[in-house]
Amino acid sequence: MNGGALHVHQASVGELQTAASTVLAPLAVTAAASDAEGHGSAFRADIDAAAVGRAAVARVRGSAHLVRRSTRAISSTDPELLKITLHGSAVPAEVDQDGSRSRAYRGDLVVLDMTRPYRMAVPDGCDVLAVGVSRTELGPHAGVVAGRAARRLPAGTGAQAVFSGFLRGLGTHLDELAGPAQAHVGDALVSLLIAAFTETEAGRADTATELADRIRVYALANISDPSLCVESVAAAHGISARQLHRLFGRSGTPFATWLRAERLGRVRRDLLDPAHDSRTTAAVAARWGIHDPRHLARGLKSHYGRTARDLRLDR
Repeated sequence: MNGGALHVHQASVGELQTAASTVLAPLAVTAAASDAEGHGSAFRADIDAAAVGRAAVARVRGSAHLVRRSTRAISSTDPELLKITLHGSAVPAEVDQDGSRSRAYRGDLVVLDMTRPYRMAVPDGCDVLAVGVSRTELGPHAGVVAGRAARRLPAGTGAQAVFSGFLRGLGTHLDELAGPAQAHVGDALVSLLIAAFTETEAGRADTATELADRIRVYALANISDPSLCVESVAAAHGISARQLHRLFGRSGTPFATWLRAERLGRVRRDLLDPAHDSRTTAAVAARWGIHDPRHLARGLKSHYGRTARDLRLDR
């Protein structure tokens, strides 16, 4: 979702399909059998959606319906999204992906991998909040989150309860987020998502994963240093640049690509924040280790489709 908010009241099933496909990726939405057999006019859905940082969030309330992500709808150009759903209906939803089936009860979290086909049937009186987040945003944790596809995760305790409470509040206040607040809430969303889905994995991280996490912490602590690079980070951890490349290859995102995205994300957040209006764009970028204006301009354009000036005017 590129930005802005979407609100549709009393939507038809066709309008719901269009909205869901716009917010996430191409989906097929059909009314439940009871509506399809002569009661199509009874279908209704209220849709609220918005971009929150680099995630897309949508809340759907209304009639029973079936959501399908088919093989034909999946394209190599689609973003590699994971869809995390929080279910609020009294009657459970039914989820199926890759032969893994489950029932999602009120308060449950469920992950669906948008790069593969799935099916989700939601009951009448549905209340589903969906978050679409790129695998890149989750870094090395993407595999753990995706590994829980179509399996219900009760959210009554611990980090899961904190995350679900956050999502419920977010679904109620989507209209009230703008500018820097939206970016900060987006950061919090991704952090809580990771906490919720990795809490159950305690004690299972291998040495390579632990080292990669230490390297990320080190890089973020020194992100303002323009000399931070593969070679300097590898040397600081007693490994070769080749080993570091191999280590980050496990997550699918090279270290340099990850570091660039982290820097650009922080620059964008500051440009959207009026508190930094007294700083030049160059000063904002330098704060996060970017000193080449051409590098900054290309990065902002490729990542967000906006220039630094556009971002400041968009507030």
